[in-house]
Amino acid sequence: MKQVAQLSEKERRELFSETANAMNITAAAAEKDFWICWVLLHVFEDEKLSRYLRFKGGTSLSKCYNSIERFSEDIDLILDWSSLTEEDPTAEGRSKTKQRKLNQDINEQAQAHISEVLLPRLNELMGEVCQLEVDAEDPHTINITYPKAFNSEYLRPQVRLEIGPLAAMLPMEMCDVQPYAAEYFPDVFNQRVVSVPTIVVARTFWEKLTILHAEAHRPADKRLPSRYARHYYDVYKLVESGVHEKALTDTTLLQDVVLFKQRFYASGWANYDTATLSGLMLQPSVNHIDALQTDYEQMQEMLFGSKPSFKELLDVLVKLEVEIHSESS
Repeated sequence: MKQVAQLSEKERRELFSETANAMNITAAAAEKDFWICWVLLHVFEDEKLSRYLRFKGGTSLSKCYNSIERFSEDIDLILDWSSLTEEDPTAEGRSKTKQRKLNQDINEQAQAHISEVLLPRLNELMGEVCQLEVDAEDPHTINITYPKAFNSEYLRPQVRLEIGPLAAMLPMEMCDVQPYAAEYFPDVFNQRVVSVPTIVVARTFWEKLTILHAEAHRPADKRLPSRYARHYYDVYKLVESGVHEKALTDTTLLQDVVLFKQRFYASGWANYDTATLSGLMLQPSVNHIDALQTDYEQMQEMLFGSKPSFKELLDVLVKLEVEIHSESS
């Protein structure tokens, strides 16, 4: 991968154009996919960083598990909280006030670590090729701007590293990641694959479902966040790929995910207490279903391969909800 980053703009244009033609996607998307993998290579090839960072989220579903066909602009990383504090934020017995204060302290320590430790190290690893800076509006995010060969109205020539400490480092497994360009033109690459410590897909499945459960309870006066339709699409694809069947064999992960949400991402309206096998709600609120459909229509450029209709998404959620509820009886 490293030598591909050093190719001339003309050579990179040719490589990503041919990849795009083979996949029926845009050249800018093939290019961005390469740089996402290139960033993962530099992060997890580093001995120190690989010890206390983990890969998670939607991009892991596509790059590690081939479960979804959706492009992402970000890489979600977990920063091991034990590298920031000696306190265990999962320990029982704290009041809600003390838990909120500890969460805030750890997040502030993470922000300092990102700007004072992570950013300088990543600059050493990638700074000769890319421009790196902490996001002006989100101190937990490092923006990595790569040398673009294509223009796109939708895809920015930037990889966002979104780094958070308040997440579970386990269960994880090592996953091989490679760019689409390497799949179609392997001879161009000296190194096609990077092995990445990744949160297992079953946990990500339950995390997605608790997001949908919270959305089912979103008050009418609270706007749907932009691009939230991606979570509904992801669940559809996870069901289509059979991930839900494996996840249902270990429902203790659901309990663990709910506990994390309650402890670190508490919400007065999300109703996490009812996010159980018998109580999970996956269908969107009638108050926001129109906004969700519009959001889904606007994210079509992010999708490749088969693109289910909005109705197909909802139909699968109805069936999945029934299947999960039946597991509680």
